Amino acid sequence: MDDKAMERRALVGLLAAIAAAPGSVAGAQDATQADPLKYLDTAQRLTVKAHVNGAGPFDFLVDTGASSSVIAAELADQLALPRGGAYTMHGIAGAQTVSTVRVNTLTVGKRSRANMTISLLPRDVLRVDGVLGLEWLGQASLLLDFRRRRMTVGEALPIPDQATVVVGARMQKSGLTLIDASIPGRRIVAFVDSGSTTTVGNLAFFEEAVARRAIIGAVTDTELRSVTGQTLQGRSITLSRLALGKLILGRVPMVIGPIHTFDFWGMHAEPAVLIGSDILRNFETVALDVKGGEVRFKISGPYSNGAI
Repeated sequence: MDDKAMERRALVGLLAAIAAAPGSVAGAQDATQADPLKYLDTAQRLTVKAHVNGAGPFDFLVDTGASSSVIAAELADQLALPRGGAYTMHGIAGAQTVSTVRVNTLTVGKRSRANMTISLLPRDVLRVDGVLGLEWLGQASLLLDFRRRRMTVGEALPIPDQATVVVGARMQKSGLTLIDASIPGRRIVAFVDSGSTTTVGNLAFFEEAVARRAIIGAVTDTELRSVTGQTLQGRSITLSRLALGKLILGRVPMVIGPIHTFDFWGMHAEPAVLIGSDILRNFETVALDVKGGEVRFKISGPYSNGAI
């Protein structure tokens, strides 16, 4: 993979707010299920057991907002993975040059990818053994089951029931799956990012939210930390309403800032939001059907099905 190709597959998820936004926790967990996920931190991001070149299992974060996969440098050394070249990684606070390694196989359950070039980051920055990005997931369906702590990749998704809201979606060349979303009086760009602890919007979104009086309460300063260790000043807000299709989320905590990755994707002037685990964990399940062009949210929290 050349430099330009690696840049197109830049890592674009993995946000970490110093002060995580509040949110309720999904229902009781069943740790006896197959392919168990565990909660990495208080934001309840999901990890899964992965094998690298047959060794493992290791804890990898499932990140639907990251274009490329990552492995902790210490684990790469432990496995004696051959080093690759230097490439440009794009995070929330800017671009950074990182090293890469070659991996023969990266496997979770029955799903495996071969001959991958993946980026290296220190474990104390990454805070997990590795990250499964969109180039590993491909166009496979993905079911994040927060109640049962399960992830299912590439299998038939449950048939939507009365508790499930189906939201239209479309895949971009970057690999991101954009979903239909709006704030009162304005359509916006949104996507699900299971690797982000916090729901985040760009400055264009903030301008629209202010103009439409969609912010309630105070606006306070905060700080975001990228997976690369870079920091970025932002603002914490509470959005009055955010609609994902016909699903209405009320009083949504968010962080706003000059997020580099939105610019990298060409969303500088377009109001855009990534939906982090602080929102996702309120649902029983979140299912991404890439080929079918939809995201399904099964309600178990305080949100309601309706239309703005």
